[in-house]
Amino acid sequence: MLPFHFVDRQVQFIGVPAAITSLVVVSGAIVGGPRVGIALAFVSGAVFDTLVVTERWLAAGITTGAVLIVWVGVGLAVGMLGDRYRGQVARALAEAHKARDSLDRVLEAAPSFHARGSSPAVARAVCDAARSTFDCDLVALFAIEDERLRLLARSPYLSANDRERLLIEPSLELQQELSDYLLPRFVSDIRVPAGPRLPRAITTDPTQVSAIRAPVLLDGVPVALLAMSWSRAMPTPERSELAVVQRFAEHAAVALGQAQRSETQREIGQLYQRFQASLVPAIETSVPGISIAALYRPGEHRMLLGGDFIDTAMRPDGRLAAVIGDVTGHGPDAAALGSSLRAAWRALMLRGAPLGQALRTLNSLTLDESSRVERGDQGLGLLATVCIAEVDPDTRQARFAVAGHPPPLILGSAVFPLRHESGPMLGLDEDSRWPVARIVLPEHWGLFLYTDGIVEARRSPGDDARLGTKGLADRLAGMWNHGDLTQADLAALVDSIQEVQGGALPDDVALLLLAQAPPEQH
Repeated sequence: MLPFHFVDRQVQFIGVPAAITSLVVVSGAIVGGPRVGIALAFVSGAVFDTLVVTERWLAAGITTGAVLIVWVGVGLAVGMLGDRYRGQVARALAEAHKARDSLDRVLEAAPSFHARGSSPAVARAVCDAARSTFDCDLVALFAIEDERLRLLARSPYLSANDRERLLIEPSLELQQELSDYLLPRFVSDIRVPAGPRLPRAITTDPTQVSAIRAPVLLDGVPVALLAMSWSRAMPTPERSELAVVQRFAEHAAVALGQAQRSETQREIGQLYQRFQASLVPAIETSVPGISIAALYRPGEHRMLLGGDFIDTAMRPDGRLAAVIGDVTGHGPDAAALGSSLRAAWRALMLRGAPLGQALRTLNSLTLDESSRVERGDQGLGLLATVCIAEVDPDTRQARFAVAGHPPPLILGSAVFPLRHESGPMLGLDEDSRWPVARIVLPEHWGLFLYTDGIVEARRSPGDDARLGTKGLADRLAGMWNHGDLTQADLAALVDSIQEVQGGALPDDVALLLLAQAPPEQH
């Protein structure tokens, strides 16, 4: 800037050093604050006056004072704005760091309640994790059920008496508030009646002051409520802090949903097992001279309840009765009818009902149950095939009645199907009748009952030809050793057929073998 002091055109170019001086003052004020801005205004103004302003202006002194006042004001104002801006930036960074730290704690805590199994265990883990993550004194988690709240867990844990008292509470107004505002709400003083509602598990504790409630959402609908409180007055949280609470509630919702789905699957599995046990009970009998082996193998649709059922029972006259049946279709209706037929058959056998009369009763039961369920595409309700047999172990005399079921196989020196006219399936006609066949079993006899799931197996993968009764008889003949076949042998038989077919059988399989017991078991 020195040349301007020695040339005549300094007046024309005076704006350039003035702009540079202003830029220095403003930059310094932004970076250093008001004090730095004022200092730079004095120093820069003095240099500007010395090097640029003419002697005439210096003598008058007016320009010097005006320039300094302007630059001092600029330095002060810009410095104050800079301090404010830096303060906002510092607070924003501190808030961001705090939110990130809280979010990190949420992410660290989330696996602890995602890994739990049952819903109560997950609820307790959520409360413990919230208490440590947000440094609060009390946390409670509630399920929203109809128009009430049910306490799932609380940390610290409640005594048995307190839990019983706070377990259920009406919550219609609270649920309405949660539906209207699906984000976390802060309550600065829960002792003040006015304000957002909170559950009794929080408000009944006289030591608690501030609280946050957060709805737990599944598919946008509140299904649970997370409430946290502090025994000290807490400042109003920033949006980022409430966002962390919301993120925590989202993790809790996912964990609770997973736990509920797992429990539902376990309950379905247990229900399936109970249903199946009612169809294929553990067969225990102490009939002298007869050995019994039974096997049930579900088809490829393992979680679809089938209607196959088997059972044995002792008749009042000492004969052994056996039944095997198959209800058409799969699902709860088929399983329920199969279970009902088995139970009814057992009661009839224990009372000594003749085989023909027993089938007529079972037919009436099938017609009655079928009328209660939806009919299929062909306009038919539930149907069932059944084979009933009774054997006198002393005389080797046997009786059979077959209702549309595959014929039993007689095992002796050869294996062959029972040659007997089958009656109609159960559930077709109220006036149906079923003839009873009487035979004398061969020495070292066996009686093999089965459902059609095994004879419908393919002879080879992709082959339309089925195993059929003859194919099953041929395979069984190679295994028959006069009564020493066990459940393991029946399982090996099914495994070998599945191996030939190239996979699991499409339908359920039930097998029941009655045989003359070896001498050591008599």
